[in-house]
Order: sequence, then C-alpha cells, then structure tokens
Amino acid sequence: MNRLGLSMALLVLLAILGVSALGFNTIENGTTAPSKASRPDFCLQPAYTGPCKARFTRYYFNSTAGSCQTFVYGGCRGNKNNFRKMDDCIKTCSAK
Repeated sequence: MNRLGLSMALLVLLAILGVSALGFNTIENGTTAPSKASRPDFCLQPAYTGPCKARFTRYYFNSTAGSCQTFVYGGCRGNKNNFRKMDDCIKTCSAK
C-alpha cells in the first residue's frame, strides 16, 4: 500500500471513530442513551414539586448526581424534568 493509500485509510478510520464517539453511547441491552452533548436542556432543571398538594412519586434527572432520582410532585405547575417512570427518565436524560 502506498503512502497516500495508507493516509486515506487512516483518515477514514479516524472519521468513523469520531462519528461513533459523538451522539449516542451504547448501553448493555443494545439500546442507546443520549450523550451529554445531546441531553435535553430540561434535564438540567431541578425537581419542582409545584404549589398543589397531591403527593405523586415521580422521577427527575439530578444533574449533580448524574442519575435519575425520586421526588414528590404536587400535581400541577411542574417542569419537563418530571417523569412517571424511572425508565423514561433514564432513556431521556441519562448518559451511560
């Protein structure tokens, strides 16, 4: 292989590795979770109970801890960092 061919092969390999490093990270079961670069902005919002008095267990992404955690939601005026299922929180906001 001549020098130009070797350089092109190396360039293609680096491009493939670069593209795979961006966007999504593969997790154990073969699905993907958003990387930090593609995590929605609302995942950075704090848990917000709201002014209402209901006591619903919900899940939010704790950006300081880097994981989804439970909180009590009052039933109104929450933000988008509010999930009914832990799995939905993980799929939307966690980067593994």
